[in-house]
Amino acid sequence: MNERDERTWATLLHIAGVFAYIFLNWGWAGNIVLVLVLWLIKRNDSAFVDTEGKEALNFQITISLCSAAVMIIGGITSGIWALGTGIFTGNFNTMHVGFSWLWIYSLLKLFNLIFSILAAVAVNKGEHYRYPFCLRLVR
Repeated sequence: MNERDERTWATLLHIAGVFAYIFLNWGWAGNIVLVLVLWLIKRNDSAFVDTEGKEALNFQITISLCSAAVMIIGGITSGIWALGTGIFTGNFNTMHVGFSWLWIYSLLKLFNLIFSILAAVAVNKGEHYRYPFCLRLVR
């Protein structure tokens, strides 16, 4: 694989995760699946693509784990709030508590977009990119 193709595939790997996470709405793990499939297809063709694919996959796993945690914590706190206020007032409304967690989920989407674009720009120049906070599960 020539250098231009390497950079193109590495860029696609970094963009694929954010594309699936924000625009395709494949659930909280669709971004992992898309990056994983692309990485598995091209990882043996180039060391650069392999390295960047692992980095993109690790970041998307981190984002998905954080998203799942936000959803679980938001659901639990909404339920506790509804139960607590419902017992005393008779109104089991969880709407405002659920919305308070929505901004954190939106912030995760924004982080994913910003850092994936930064990574895509870097690898398109031929530079390696490491996400600043990321679980390194795939080595």
